[in-house]
Amino acid sequence: MTTTRRRERLDGERRTERTGPIDWAPSELVMIQEAADARGQSLVTFIAKSALAVATGRYRVTSGADGHGLNGEQVALLRQVVEQQMQLRRLLANAAGSLNQLAAGANSGNPPTAAANDAARQYLLTQLAEHDRVTARLLDLVDPE
Repeated sequence: MTTTRRRERLDGERRTERTGPIDWAPSELVMIQEAADARGQSLVTFIAKSALAVATGRYRVTSGADGHGLNGEQVALLRQVVEQQMQLRRLLANAAGSLNQLAAGANSGNPPTAAANDAARQYLLTQLAEHDRVTARLLDLVDPE
């Protein structure tokens, strides 16, 4: 997996201060490296983005004794499902574009063939079914009961 060499700066600012090295237990470093690899990020980029996300309130700290929050595995699963949702949205937009082209052809006096209509309809139904499947998976992750 290709990793990002450096993270982008906030509002284009320059790096003026560096923090010292962090001492990690070997098991901690393995977990962090695996999470960084899963996201296609370098270790340093993953640590920096994660710390900034928690500090700015974009993500809560993992669950504590009270059971609130998300653990790393849950966050990774949610990200995966949300990425699938974004890809499906793009595919549904493609299906809508195909249907618009068929309608434009029909309106201009050049009606599409029955095979083209059936293919477009089947593609749309397939993408809608996949969207429903991924949405149900997302709902199960957020509220499993």
